[in-house]
Amino acid sequence: MDFVNSRFTDHTGSGRIYDRLDLQDWQRWFAQRCGLTIEQPPSTAMHRHLIDLRDLLRGLLESRSDPTDGDLTELNRVLASSSQFSHLVRVENSFALRSLWRGEDWRAVMAATGASYGRLLIGGQLQRIRTCLNPDCSFLFYDQSRNGTRRWCEARACGNLLKVRRHRDQRYRE
Repeated sequence: MDFVNSRFTDHTGSGRIYDRLDLQDWQRWFAQRCGLTIEQPPSTAMHRHLIDLRDLLRGLLESRSDPTDGDLTELNRVLASSSQFSHLVRVENSFALRSLWRGEDWRAVMAATGASYGRLLIGGQLQRIRTCLNPDCSFLFYDQSRNGTRRWCEARACGNLLKVRRHRDQRYRE
């Protein structure tokens, strides 16, 4: 979700569009979220591939529909572009398998992001993906509520903003 939401609109309605994918600090942060340490920003060509992947995933998540054969081909191309292997490590008094990447680069970030979408698809969790009901907000979120009726990406931001607007509209109509 962080990757898909890296391009977003200002939720207050100013019309401004922000793109975190252009920010080197955000790029490093996101790579670390994927379990990778990448200090170099993506090349111009890789940046374009990242944008294309983000657009593909946003479209798939917003539609909550199964990917087409063409979408699967593109996702599998991304997944095949980097290799991952398991590594057995000690964790306190136990053991765990950790995923490691051969070649920590932006292809690995793309593969990790594609795999994350794949886990949502395989687990039948796409129906839990929601678009914030604030018409000025472009955030997608995973609805973890028990009954699956969450409406806002952030209740304190978008929820309160729209409730205040609705209250003011009703008050000024009277």
